[in-house]
Amino acid sequence: MKVNFNIKKMSLIRRILISIGIALFVFLFEVLGIFQVIDNYIFDLAYMQDNAIDLPITIIGIDDATLKALGNYQKNWTRKEYADLMEVLVTDDYAPAEIVFDVLFTGPLKSDRENDIRFAELCKKYGKCVFGIDLEYDESIITEESGAKRLDSANLKNVGEVYDEIAAFNPRVGYTNNDPVFDKYIRTFIPYFAGSYTEYDENNNEIERYYDGDSIDYAAYRFYMEQMGEDYVDFRQDRITQYRFSYSGSPGTFEIVSFLDVLNGKIPAKAFKDKIVYVGAYATAFGDAFLVPSDHTTPMYGVEVHANILEAIHDGAYQVDVDKTPLGIIYGILAGLLFFTMCFFSLQIDAVLGILFIAGNLLLGRILYENGLVIDQFAFFLAILSSYIGMVIHHYLKEGSAKRKLSKAFKMYVAPQIVEEVAGQGDFELNLGGRNKDIAVLFIDIRGFTTMSENLSPEEVVNILNEYFAVVTDAVFKNKGTIDKFIGDACMAVFNSPFDLDDYVYRAVHTGWDILQSGQQLQNTLMEKYGRTINFGIGVNCGEAVIGNIGCEFRMDYTAIGDTVNTSSRLESNAKAGQLLISEEVLRRLDGRLTVEEIGAIPLKGKSKSIMVYNVVGITEPDE
Repeated sequence: MKVNFNIKKMSLIRRILISIGIALFVFLFEVLGIFQVIDNYIFDLAYMQDNAIDLPITIIGIDDATLKALGNYQKNWTRKEYADLMEVLVTDDYAPAEIVFDVLFTGPLKSDRENDIRFAELCKKYGKCVFGIDLEYDESIITEESGAKRLDSANLKNVGEVYDEIAAFNPRVGYTNNDPVFDKYIRTFIPYFAGSYTEYDENNNEIERYYDGDSIDYAAYRFYMEQMGEDYVDFRQDRITQYRFSYSGSPGTFEIVSFLDVLNGKIPAKAFKDKIVYVGAYATAFGDAFLVPSDHTTPMYGVEVHANILEAIHDGAYQVDVDKTPLGIIYGILAGLLFFTMCFFSLQIDAVLGILFIAGNLLLGRILYENGLVIDQFAFFLAILSSYIGMVIHHYLKEGSAKRKLSKAFKMYVAPQIVEEVAGQGDFELNLGGRNKDIAVLFIDIRGFTTMSENLSPEEVVNILNEYFAVVTDAVFKNKGTIDKFIGDACMAVFNSPFDLDDYVYRAVHTGWDILQSGQQLQNTLMEKYGRTINFGIGVNCGEAVIGNIGCEFRMDYTAIGDTVNTSSRLESNAKAGQLLISEEVLRRLDGRLTVEEIGAIPLKGKSKSIMVYNVVGITEPDE
């Protein structure tokens, strides 16, 4: 595992500032709830799962078959159908534990008062009905500072009561309202609601009314638990008015039977004994279907949504959202620390850290969910993903910067155009150790440098050398050669190493010729500046040499060695001021392209045989 703690002060400050910036962004995203819809989807995928149904719930649905047989609901139905249903369900031998009507009986039917009264009397005799009512309000949902959403009692407009004959025996009622709050999906329920509203009498006088009641499902739950002799959850002891809840499954999870089949006796009354029976719309004509988080494709009818809420209340499968402000602070701190930590590791380690943080947050979310709490996930996930992408970009830019620095340094030794060409190809690799390769080698040295330096200050010596080496380097790079090394006032350049180079012998000789041509201008410059001038000799040879990394593990140098190199050095040593000496092998390879004067065979130090040496006095330029 690679860890880098060697960080410059400015880099450390920059990383701290970026970490703080990430922390602030995560905090703001979380508190403002910008990604609430995405968080809901993550919640659905990660946590929403089928739950066992513990309560004996059966839904009697007013389905398409029922409407086809009994006629249009708005035009043909009266309370007769419901009275008939009550006579079938409730007998001396069998009766449900309770019947919950997800149907509004809010006004008498003048056309059928007889069945209004009949239905009311049957419900009173049975005594275990829960009736739905409707609350009318405007912009009822408000968001508290903590991020929690609740009904705004100030916007209650009206309460739709049951008609008089039912109201007369003080029945159990509950509002059926359960609109989407977070998004277009039904995710929440509000167990009770209290608020005042204004009515007007016949003389248009204001009458202040106050409503305090349960939802239809909470009312059904309380009544059922009372019958069972069990304690029930008292939501009124909690300041929270809105809860998420877990569905038992996709649409159709609960037992659903047709209203028509019950009326026709196809399903006997004993099938409903001691059950919680919901009665409600179960056909598309009612427009009472909603998207639910347990199934993002198939809508669920409202009556089944209510059955899910009742089951969730009974099972304790409901949750509240964790306050966004402290959650945003925690997420922000974690995201900032994670980014800062990532700065010290490789991208592979960063990826593992990011995955661990995401998985850990999902696991934490699951544990909290099972204990009735819901945390958002996406802001934290986005922070981790952004941090990792940021680190990828950082590493890329850092690597690019390092390559640029290396390229810049390499260009001090190799012709820049060669470096750019190799960098563009991206396929060059220096081999460790040595290998044989045919190259051309140039040596150049100042004549009388020691004597001259004794009469100059150190600063002047360095300045003269810099002027001289600038001319040499420019000529070498112009001909695509490589500066192998500077040795005091001498310089060694190689051609065709480390990169393959065309016409490299000619390029080496041409480099020497270019230096000689620039010599007069250099001499004039030095004379003007320092009252001194310099002369130099040059030697060029070609042939096979060993090139590679020479040295040891902790200090090595990429260079060329061998007889070819030594011979070139000896040629330079024998060159007089202003001479460019080449070997017979160089002349042979460049026959017809050089004008030379024969120096003759001269002995070279370290060699048993003399070699023929030539001084270049002219050079044929290549055709453009």
